[in-house]
Amino acid sequence: MRKSLLTFCLLAALLSLVIVPSAQAQEPITLKFACWDYELNGYDMTLIAEFEKANPDIKVEVYDMPASEYPDKMLIILAGGEDIDVFYAKDPTMYGGLVLRKQIMPLDELIARDGVDLSGYGGNLENVKVDDTIYGLPYRGDFWILFYNKDLFDRFGIPYPTNEMTWTEFQETAKALTSGEGASKTYGTYIHTWASTYFVFGLQKHMGDLVEGPYSMLEDGLNLAYQIQMVDKSAADYATNRAMGAHYRGLFEQGNIGMLYMGTWYMQALLHDKAQDLHDVNWGIVRLPQWEGIEHATIGNVTPVVINSKTKHKEAAWKLVKFLSGTKGASILAENMIVPGYLDDSVFEKFAEVEGFPSENMEALVTETVYMEWPPHALSGLLGKMVEEEIVLAMTGNKSIEQAIADMEARREEIILLNQ
Repeated sequence: MRKSLLTFCLLAALLSLVIVPSAQAQEPITLKFACWDYELNGYDMTLIAEFEKANPDIKVEVYDMPASEYPDKMLIILAGGEDIDVFYAKDPTMYGGLVLRKQIMPLDELIARDGVDLSGYGGNLENVKVDDTIYGLPYRGDFWILFYNKDLFDRFGIPYPTNEMTWTEFQETAKALTSGEGASKTYGTYIHTWASTYFVFGLQKHMGDLVEGPYSMLEDGLNLAYQIQMVDKSAADYATNRAMGAHYRGLFEQGNIGMLYMGTWYMQALLHDKAQDLHDVNWGIVRLPQWEGIEHATIGNVTPVVINSKTKHKEAAWKLVKFLSGTKGASILAENMIVPGYLDDSVFEKFAEVEGFPSENMEALVTETVYMEWPPHALSGLLGKMVEEEIVLAMTGNKSIEQAIADMEARREEIILLNQ
């Protein structure tokens, strides 16, 4: 009897050693993931759902925030020690700050260990390197192109823009498309109130970025925008747009604006709004116009997906990063008309398959030189605010363009000195 009891106890102990750890191993890992407009946009929901399907041992808890509040809220969350594992660095300014504060981990060792193919990231890869170290892989790679209203061009009998359009041709075309008064008035173009829509011209000149490059690069572009708005009157002026809180999306979709230069993200919005019967614009795309005699370039923003340096689930977090920034994630983004950070032939095919996409000019989405609006630099945020203030003064006629540029240079020196 004692022998049987002893045998039973030994078997029970052995079973506990085998069964309990096995049950624990099957317990799914929960990753905390942060992004913006998760439910509003929808495509991130698809990405996370597909990731969980491919990785049943990992559950993703999503922290969703409004796009306009995302960088500031993430700064507070990370400073407070919240254990977010994976998140998007919304722009180069945010990304640079995360690196500076050592809040995100370098990925080079993981990339090398897993033999990650980096070729599909193209030039986007250089824009996530800080001191030759990769701290995030490109999830999105938006850049600026030109949208145009085919019906308006047809009405005026004007040829559609081409991928070789110059800014001089853009100005002349805008004048030709401007006609009428009041509610029936058509404008050749619309220039949004973001600072980037005014400094884009300067960055196209290959003279450096807005942290270290000469602000004299901005003069021709600011003069061009001023001419279009205040002299040609082929676009509503800056002060009016700012006072009215005008937004490019609603204005272009009214159908009375001929051209709009904006980021590739607007493709998704146009298709979405069309499906909701919010507009009936027959639109096309070409590359951003360029300065005559200068090699083409555009501006954009790479959105890296990064890992919190304090994560307790490094391997699971790395799996999510690879999925969001790799070919599977890129295909899902392309199906939703969002330009991913990773681009290859299979991804381009996904764009062409989307109903309503003007696939006759896929070349508009192929560009070799994309400059970041602001580089991942510690002073990008302060300098960005300063440059915008000077652009507002120049475009509202409260300061000459020449004086605004001179003041940018002087204020930059002050900012650098105060932050050494």
